[in-house]
Amino acid sequence: MQKVRSKDTKMELKVRKALWHRGLRYRKNYKELLGTPDIAFPNQKLVIFLDSCFWHGCPLHFREPRSNQEFWSEKIKRNQERDEEQTEHYVCQGWTILRFWEHEITSNFERVINDIVTTYDQLNEEHDRDENRQELLDADDPCE
Repeated sequence: MQKVRSKDTKMELKVRKALWHRGLRYRKNYKELLGTPDIAFPNQKLVIFLDSCFWHGCPLHFREPRSNQEFWSEKIKRNQERDEEQTEHYVCQGWTILRFWEHEITSNFERVINDIVTTYDQLNEEHDRDENRQELLDADDPCE
């Protein structure tokens, strides 16, 4: 288990490289946010988690190990509970959260990247509109 990476996995590196080539700049493994998202865009309030089919208990691909079943069952169950807690936290805080399974990334890579870029672009437009609206409100402030 020492060789199991929790960050900078091949999957993460591939996704980050594709986003970088599309011109998106992000925070990676952003520790200031709950759950240390794999990719974060703080200005757009967008977090992305890239979930391994094994560690997060993918309903399509997870196979419980034959040895130490009780340990693994509890471990994966707790990971799934933590995923739900993180998702709820971000939604309640007004963030957009995207989660992708490992198999989605490997089988539909371009769709995953397009989903991220499209979501980023939409949130970026909203962020820009909000900033412009605030500038107009500040300019009309009679108290200054």
